[in-house]
Amino acid sequence: MKKLKILFSVLWIITMVSGLKAQSPACEITKTNGGGFTTTIESVVQECVGSNTFYHITLRVSHNGCGGPTCKELSHYSIEALPGTYSNVGVQVISGGMTYTQIDLGPNLGSDPFKGFKIDGTNNIGGGQAGVFKVTYTLTGSLQGQRTSAKAGTNGQIVNFTAADFIYVMNCNGTTCSAVIIDTDGDGVADSEDDYPTDPERAFNNYYPAKGVYGTLAYEDLWPSKGDYDFNDVVIIYNTNIVTNAQNQAVEIKTKYKITAVGASFHNGFAFQLDNVLPSQVASVTGQVISKNYVNLQSNGTENGQTKAVIVVWDNTEPLLHRAGGSFFNTLPNGLIGTSDTAFIHVLFTAPLPLATLGSAPFNPFIIKNGVRSVEIHLPDYVPTDLMDFSLFGTSDDRSNPGQSRYYKSSNNLPWGLHIPNVFDHMLEYTDITQGYLHFAEWAQSSGTLYSDWYLNLSGYRNPAKIWPGL
Repeated sequence: MKKLKILFSVLWIITMVSGLKAQSPACEITKTNGGGFTTTIESVVQECVGSNTFYHITLRVSHNGCGGPTCKELSHYSIEALPGTYSNVGVQVISGGMTYTQIDLGPNLGSDPFKGFKIDGTNNIGGGQAGVFKVTYTLTGSLQGQRTSAKAGTNGQIVNFTAADFIYVMNCNGTTCSAVIIDTDGDGVADSEDDYPTDPERAFNNYYPAKGVYGTLAYEDLWPSKGDYDFNDVVIIYNTNIVTNAQNQAVEIKTKYKITAVGASFHNGFAFQLDNVLPSQVASVTGQVISKNYVNLQSNGTENGQTKAVIVVWDNTEPLLHRAGGSFFNTLPNGLIGTSDTAFIHVLFTAPLPLATLGSAPFNPFIIKNGVRSVEIHLPDYVPTDLMDFSLFGTSDDRSNPGQSRYYKSSNNLPWGLHIPNVFDHMLEYTDITQGYLHFAEWAQSSGTLYSDWYLNLSGYRNPAKIWPGL
């Protein structure tokens, strides 16, 4: 009965193909397995039934009759396919005396390095015996990239057909009933839109500020004192990629950080907090630059002793810097320009997170003042971590009020940390930022309602003589 069902399936597909349009040899794609075997995509017929789409495929397997030690007899022939997507598998011998014992529907195929189905226990083809047989089957949903293996002796003899190969044969023969969307990984996102077309766990890159564009973080490290207020004590440029899946949930974060200025004698650390993410939701963190002993990390790379996920990027700027001379790094008009290594931070989550939970880059970034873990300097109104010494708030020039969610602001709203969505031309050493950026004070004191573009190089916005000449 099983053999009769297979025969009926084969006859139905052959009838359907011949009824639609004669197949042209010019539309075929042939690839060489090896050992005298070749595999040809002979036909691909698309069938549209309501909202369902089926693809009836015919592969032709040939052996040229070569013998000797390099051309061995076929033991089985395997075809890769995603489990649950294939059906109606049939075999038809065209020439020669090829036989087989069974059709193994898998999906696990023993020694074959992929899942799918195979024609098992083959005899009388290969090893000096020429022959041709066809394998017919149906794929449901979408076409796939598929490998085939002509296993002969110890030789796997594998070739790879892409989804585009099957589409070419189908389009060439005119056997389509609707537009074809290639979705190699089956995640519901077309390959043309998928940044990871062979990875079902990933689909989209989401860059901030944009692909190939860097934003800037700049800090004044004498908080809670105003200091010289030049905002060049630590200047960092960054580019973040939040990788999301087909449901647009965050799978991982990949960020490049580079130091462009260190106008201070302090050796500051740099980190960021994911305010709505638990440490246990992070699977791993890689790329951190840790050279001191004041940071305590968990096995997954997040900082110990925190109720929220905190990622320390580096604990000291010095290992990343290549100084050109002097104790200041790129803040004096002396013609000396230093360079910085790039820190590549990769944060992988245990399960995909909604983007609303993750938040936006650069998240909650902060510096750790001169290696004292309890002194953090954040962007204005960003909450400190659990390891911060809250007794420092409201001292010296700071007028933070945690009870009112006011953090890292002076009495007239001046901040100690800046986030700028492009590469920032930072200040010369010992020069108050208001001398170089003429609308900075108005922006800060208005809590950002005035001159939100204060950092741009527009007429009347800058005094170039107070700004470091640049890289």
